[in-house]
Amino acid sequence: MHALTPFSFSPPPVSMLGDEARLFLKAARMWVMLARNHRNPRPVLGGLLGSANARFSLLMDTAVSAWSDPFTTFPPCATTLSPDEHLLLSLLASAEADDEHGFHELIGDLLPWTERQRLWQAAVRLMADRIGAR
Repeated sequence: MHALTPFSFSPPPVSMLGDEARLFLKAARMWVMLARNHRNPRPVLGGLLGSANARFSLLMDTAVSAWSDPFTTFPPCATTLSPDEHLLLSLLASAEADDEHGFHELIGDLLPWTERQRLWQAAVRLMADRIGAR
């Protein structure tokens, strides 16, 4: 997963994302859509994410419970990223780069320290699982 540009309110179009970022974006959109419709997203995402499914679900559970407002995603066909989607992908890029300082800078104003730490650990575990599966 390539590092995204610093977080801004002008996220890149989906077409500019790498394959892995698009996969995580698709999974996040599906996860939120299914969860909002009171469906368990884990079985559906298993085919998409393979062995990373459990770690991704933990990340999304952590993110959704930590966010002060509902986690916003765009429909699966949208060609742009919502601010929350862009932030999630930026956080994953920071975790992949082992940039904990950058990770906390991205969300320092949004979440308290304990929530940021939980999210950091979930992101690191997901990216480590994904890297180990290559």
